Amino acid sequence: MGVLQFQPELLDQVAHRLTLREPNRKAIESVLLRTSDHYDVQEKSEPYECIVDSATGVGKTYVMAGLVEYLAGAETPARNFLLMAPGRTIRDKSVLNFTAGNPKSLRRMLRSNPYVITADNFNTPATRTAIDDPTITKLYIFTVQALTSATGEGRATHVPLENLGTSFYDYLAGLDDLVILADEHHCYRGPAFSRTIRDLKPQLVVGMTATPVRADESLVAFRYPLAAAIADRLVKTPVMVARRDDRSDIETKLLDGVNLLRYKGQAADAYCDENDLPRVNPVMLVIAQSIDEAEEFRNVLDTASFDGGSWVGKTLLIHSKLTGDAKEKALADLQAVEDPESSIRIIISVGMLKEGWDVKNVYVIASMRASVSEVMTEQTLGRGMRLPFGEYTNVEILDTLEILAHEKYGELLAKRKVLNEAFIDYATYAEIRRLADGSSVVRQKTVESDADVIGLPGGATPTRPGDGNVPGSNSAGAGVGDGSASTPPGADDAGQATEEAPPAGTGATPPSPATFSRPGVVDVETRTREAAEAANNTSGAIQYDPLPDRDPILIPRLISVPQFVAVSLNDITDYGPFERLGRTLTADYSDELKRTKLVASHDGRKVIVGTETAADTVVSALPLDIPLSVTKNALVQRVMSVKGVPNRQLEVGAAQRIVDHLIEAMGDKATEHLAAFVDRCGQRLATEVARTLRATTQAQVSYTDDVEILALSKTRVARKRQVAGHADGAFSKTMAFNGWTKNLYSHAWFDTEPEFKAANAIDSGKNVAVWARLHINDVPITWTSEGRNYNPDFVVIEEVDGQRVGWLVETKADKDMTSEEVVGKRRAARRWANTANSSPDVDITWKYLLVGEQDVEDAQGSWEFLKGFGQ
Repeated sequence: MGVLQFQPELLDQVAHRLTLREPNRKAIESVLLRTSDHYDVQEKSEPYECIVDSATGVGKTYVMAGLVEYLAGAETPARNFLLMAPGRTIRDKSVLNFTAGNPKSLRRMLRSNPYVITADNFNTPATRTAIDDPTITKLYIFTVQALTSATGEGRATHVPLENLGTSFYDYLAGLDDLVILADEHHCYRGPAFSRTIRDLKPQLVVGMTATPVRADESLVAFRYPLAAAIADRLVKTPVMVARRDDRSDIETKLLDGVNLLRYKGQAADAYCDENDLPRVNPVMLVIAQSIDEAEEFRNVLDTASFDGGSWVGKTLLIHSKLTGDAKEKALADLQAVEDPESSIRIIISVGMLKEGWDVKNVYVIASMRASVSEVMTEQTLGRGMRLPFGEYTNVEILDTLEILAHEKYGELLAKRKVLNEAFIDYATYAEIRRLADGSSVVRQKTVESDADVIGLPGGATPTRPGDGNVPGSNSAGAGVGDGSASTPPGADDAGQATEEAPPAGTGATPPSPATFSRPGVVDVETRTREAAEAANNTSGAIQYDPLPDRDPILIPRLISVPQFVAVSLNDITDYGPFERLGRTLTADYSDELKRTKLVASHDGRKVIVGTETAADTVVSALPLDIPLSVTKNALVQRVMSVKGVPNRQLEVGAAQRIVDHLIEAMGDKATEHLAAFVDRCGQRLATEVARTLRATTQAQVSYTDDVEILALSKTRVARKRQVAGHADGAFSKTMAFNGWTKNLYSHAWFDTEPEFKAANAIDSGKNVAVWARLHINDVPITWTSEGRNYNPDFVVIEEVDGQRVGWLVETKADKDMTSEEVVGKRRAARRWANTANSSPDVDITWKYLLVGEQDVEDAQGSWEFLKGFGQ
């Protein structure tokens, strides 16, 4: 028997980079332990296959990304990963998840930097270059149909390719480090899939699913059921809503749904406004059993006679029979439903949205004629479980998913026990057990749940110990583990960045100890009343004026003048962006013309003109025979035309060097591609050069002699929940803290816990006369030549030996302290202070203080220590 191979410190690093929730970290660890036990301990040679059964909405994409990161970073790294999808929708979503620039992409977190290979680019020179490089991690993303059959969709991967000397499928089969990630594993567990697994001879197969079939139970290496995810507050809490009366007409059911949706919208708007977040528009998903039924629902919703016409133009009908432009528009609208500018509020679906549609703003599911037990046990429920703010808001109406049932309230209550039996499952994971002889073995551990998930009306249970500190921590009997697992340094279990993560810059923080409602059964009247009360409570704005008994805070306002510094292309030393651009420009090279037909039709009153894509393919004319030297010179001229680049010989040489890197990365397609698309390439290159110069050139700002002294007297407005004290209270972004002795205002609120702790230290300073939490444009400091402003966190006025000193204070995360942006802002703030101190109109000395989160911790509530630790 061999020795178990596992690098916990590497997994810690991966968990930190991806800010993994604890269940996702456990899933990766379980797969790694079971794999090592299979090969290293039991010394088996056949491929190891297992399943990760994780609740929808918890983050299976993060599990797949984490496995890639770990295995690519191991002592003996894997370089070839095949992500198999059951269809094109999930395939396309997976490609976006690993493509830079997409809002939901994990790319920026991945040190492995995988080269994504798809059915569109697997036969390109750029891909061949990546394939031949043993240092590059490759991520192949294909539908299962593209690999399991040598005909139809799979034909292209089975025919011999000149640049490989074999078929792409046979090439994959010849790899000795292939890892297969089978997304939605339950969708394709037939003979063809099994044969493909045998033929490809992978080292590891990991199936990802929230609903594994019973026959695959022995393959489950990790299970995290939806009951545990709800208990750990990683997904919304479902609430089943039914009517007490006998009314069952379509209009009444839909009116119940939109009333709940309206209150959700009011609460979401208020929460986003008070936390300075992009708008989240709650959406209702209406489940129809047929196209006729779906159209019936739309005809009710999309009329002026229903609810005063509030939902006209806000419904989207999606079903498998849509074709042509109607289908393309519906899919585009569906893809954009999370966009704050989207007008869609109600989606009517006929069997299309059970898998592969991952949005976070579904807040109401109307089951209409479908049994609620069907909805609760199918993947339909998962469409609404994701958290739009990445964590619980502690505003109940924003933390729940309303399941609008067609059953009467009494009938639904009678089903509570049956639903609990279907809903609760046990968790399982792999762990290392140390034996008495000092050896280590892998054992599977099971954790059963003994609590009802579908509670009685009004049932509320207190938050369990640990919920207020680590939202993703595991609860006894419901989650994975014993509840004591620690969060990776810097990670927030409830705050992942893409599929289930909050938007960048939201400053997500753990909720304070509170109570939260269990999933329950409630009647429409009660739930609608609760929703209205929650919306009203959330939207109540409170105004705060400076306290009359506090010293005024007088701040100099300086008039800034941007000074555009001379830029030089010779400042650019990293040519990686231009090489990547060259590879990108040629990767999508096509000799087909994109053709659009102009079409017209009669609707009985007028002629309607529209467009549609031509079905036939026309090869474009051969590109002009333009020598590479000519197109290269054109690119150099485009680089030299970038704003700010001086027209000097040394700059021309630098421009030529940049263009050489671009062309070299294009490979043998460069001459042909540039001859056809030199203008487009020039535009993209000029944009990349301008961006790179902005990142490498230090902007400067000077000030005029005009200085105006202004009192900080703005009225603050917030919808935060007021808290009487502050020093010993748990921090929450949703609270306005009182109890200050030297704050200019009675209440203050903060974006991060270090800011909150820094305020406590400032308020306790023996020499501090008055201070305030600064808001946007209180003290705007211009820090770039483009005129971008920077706003510090605090202003502090202290008196030392009869002399007044003004401090502008900024708190930052430790990881950002040395970033170019923070360093640039600090330099600008110090220049602001120097300028203010040089003015005869300013009678106090101004200073700037930058502190990191560790500085705040080490100060232990002392303003004097904080000043000493800061920069």
